Amino acid sequence: MRIIILPPISLFLFVGIAIGVDTWQFRNNSAAGTAEIISLRGEQKSTSGSDGPSRDYVTYYPTVRFTTGQGMEYEMETTQGLQPPIAAIGDRVPVRYSVNGNRAQVRLEFGAWWDWLLAGSITIISLVFFLCALFLTKRDVPEI
Repeated sequence: MRIIILPPISLFLFVGIAIGVDTWQFRNNSAAGTAEIISLRGEQKSTSGSDGPSRDYVTYYPTVRFTTGQGMEYEMETTQGLQPPIAAIGDRVPVRYSVNGNRAQVRLEFGAWWDWLLAGSITIISLVFFLCALFLTKRDVPEI
């Protein structure tokens, strides 16, 4: 029974840990600052359920202009999409940008707890399921 239950749970545990490592690396190699929203790109998306009509919505990806601590000015699109209500063009928003990585990346800053929420949730839930599966599928060993 363990051979059927543990691999999918282990996969979710691995995904949670991988997201946590990525979050840790980004937060350690990034700096916080403020940026001005200079444009918004909308992406039309829809979801459909088997029991009802589809729901259409727009996800917005803001392009921001910010200056690093070294005085370099950048314009970049954020890596995460936002649902309305969002800030308007010209508003200043908190951002977190990579400072010494091989990939340029900028994210809107919602706080450290928000960055760790997804990784922590997946890891903790899958770890609980993993331990429950180990406990519930243990073999009874007769005493001698």
